[in-house]
Amino acid sequence: MRAHRFRSAARTFALTRRGIGFLIAAVVVFLLAAILSAPALLYATGLLLGLVILAAVHVGTGHSRVRIDRSISPPIADPGQAVQAQLVVTNTSTVPCPEAAWTDRLPSAMIGRAHGVLPALGPARAPDSSFSATYAVSSSTRGAHTVGPVRLRVMDPFGLVERHRDIGGCHVLTVLPRRHELPPIRPSGSDEDGATRPSPHQVGLGEDDVIARSYLPGDALKRLHWKATARRGELMVRQEEQQMNPRAAVLIDLDASSHGTERDRKGIWDHSLSLEWSVAAGASIISHLVRAGFIVFVGSPDGSVDAELSEGHASVRDALISLAHCAPAEHDRWRLPAEPVTFVIAGRLDLDRAGQWTRAVSAAGSVHAMVAATTRPAALEVLKAAGWHVVTHTPQSDVSTTWSDLDRARTRAAG
Repeated sequence: MRAHRFRSAARTFALTRRGIGFLIAAVVVFLLAAILSAPALLYATGLLLGLVILAAVHVGTGHSRVRIDRSISPPIADPGQAVQAQLVVTNTSTVPCPEAAWTDRLPSAMIGRAHGVLPALGPARAPDSSFSATYAVSSSTRGAHTVGPVRLRVMDPFGLVERHRDIGGCHVLTVLPRRHELPPIRPSGSDEDGATRPSPHQVGLGEDDVIARSYLPGDALKRLHWKATARRGELMVRQEEQQMNPRAAVLIDLDASSHGTERDRKGIWDHSLSLEWSVAAGASIISHLVRAGFIVFVGSPDGSVDAELSEGHASVRDALISLAHCAPAEHDRWRLPAEPVTFVIAGRLDLDRAGQWTRAVSAAGSVHAMVAATTRPAALEVLKAAGWHVVTHTPQSDVSTTWSDLDRARTRAAG
């Protein structure tokens, strides 16, 4: 929770229709006093003007020293997850604050009822000097969403003058990329039961070299380790010690031209459905591989995404946060790892960019790629000639289905 105090804030005074009517009436009465030579009407003129002036003073002195405390829980959320925001408004002035309407500003990508009525607040340290409100917000769009500041709309009791004030700071809610459940896939070099083939120096390992891990969906029943299952009371499967932590890389192409996006006049990137699909696919594959026991390197050619993940919620969450904040890239560094299994998620590739990709991961053991369906046939031939297993996608493609298509492409190539 953070506190923000603003003794001077952005202020906007405006006459309401009633207030404008009072001013017009004051002018008319003043003219009538002159035309009719009726000085008594000047008292009415003074009364009308005085009411407008008093109304302006009333709304101007209230909320002059107000502290806004805002908390958002949780500050990192999944797409569509309801997040609770709490506002605490405290009057730190010796002058009471009149009733006001409050609105916590939300970006267009967020939804929620972030508004209400702020009751009159007593002077500082009075029992009624503070007010709290809670509301729920959510967003289906990944990224950092700024909440705040709070706008107060104050009006005098006669409804003549209103004032708008922006008070307090902002908080950022991070929405993680969307993830999809993926079916098991056998990386290149796996046998029929889904187990990774041992390298030559592992052949002949005895029972002492085999350890057990928890059963994962997709594991073959013949790999069940019955002794460990009886001991632990849950299904356990055999796994060679050297193969406990297979390695893989997930590389996401963030190139702006590949995803058909560019900056507008304000320097803001146009929304790209292709980029959002790639980020969601990358996040899904990362989560899937880490759950399966892989050590996963996550990267992008521009270097904005760079992490090595092992089994554990914290490391995956950090990578997802990095993906939540990633933006289209204009320049690439091409410092990518050479892992035994590499997954590439890319947009539309031309001939030159396909060549850059194949050179960048030429040392990888096997490469499985998802590229945009608009990729030129000549670029696809470059990838396939380099030994890549390639499937295409569109922004409307189901990530799980595309993942299964990738497995079938690998199987056909192996056959």
